Amino acid sequence: MEKIEFRLGSVNIALEVPPFYVNFHKRRFSSVMERRNLPIEGVSIYVYVTRHRHVEKLLILKRLHPDLYVPEEQKELVSAIDELGQKEFEEFVRFLDIEEFVRSVKRLEEKWKYGGNGVWLETIGPFTLHMILVIGNGRWTVRPAISRQNMKGYGFEIPVDTKLSESFTEELREGELEEIHDHTENQHFHLTVDSLERCINLAKRWDYYFSTRRNWRQTVFLVTDNI
Repeated sequence: MEKIEFRLGSVNIALEVPPFYVNFHKRRFSSVMERRNLPIEGVSIYVYVTRHRHVEKLLILKRLHPDLYVPEEQKELVSAIDELGQKEFEEFVRFLDIEEFVRSVKRLEEKWKYGGNGVWLETIGPFTLHMILVIGNGRWTVRPAISRQNMKGYGFEIPVDTKLSESFTEELREGELEEIHDHTENQHFHLTVDSLERCINLAKRWDYYFSTRRNWRQTVFLVTDNI
């Protein structure tokens, strides 16, 4: 199985969510967590994100990509960073000892095209993988979505606390729910949504690992599992 990585940062990075393999036939992701029989062929997706100096690195991302959304409480900090000249900005980065993050973003964007508004893209045939920056609760993460040429909508998977699954289902719009898979700690909802903004809003409120700050427990390891 081919492994595709998305690495935002290189210091204190973590595998943010269980690895996914891409079901191109259904235009959706499937988690490898707790699965005994995985496809031999296909593509698996690993999302690695730094957990070091989150606020400062969000400001760096904003400087590199001015179209990026930042929370209201950080806009004063953004304004201060924006007013720095290039030399002052470089000194600021050195002072925080986060030059590696700038380099990691540049490496990332050699493969993943930045598509604007905190979304990075990679195209595989008629499919496009969208890595979406999700910001909330004083931190940020990345979640994947998938689209296909000449098809409307985006495939999106979201893990939801089992105790909240009924409330989450009521939150969904008509036609969004495709499947639900039960896992030990949560349920994975496979959705088709009309926009990437919808993915972000759902993840901020309901994503089991992001909204509750829980760390997922890896119960399946592939031969490619090396950070």
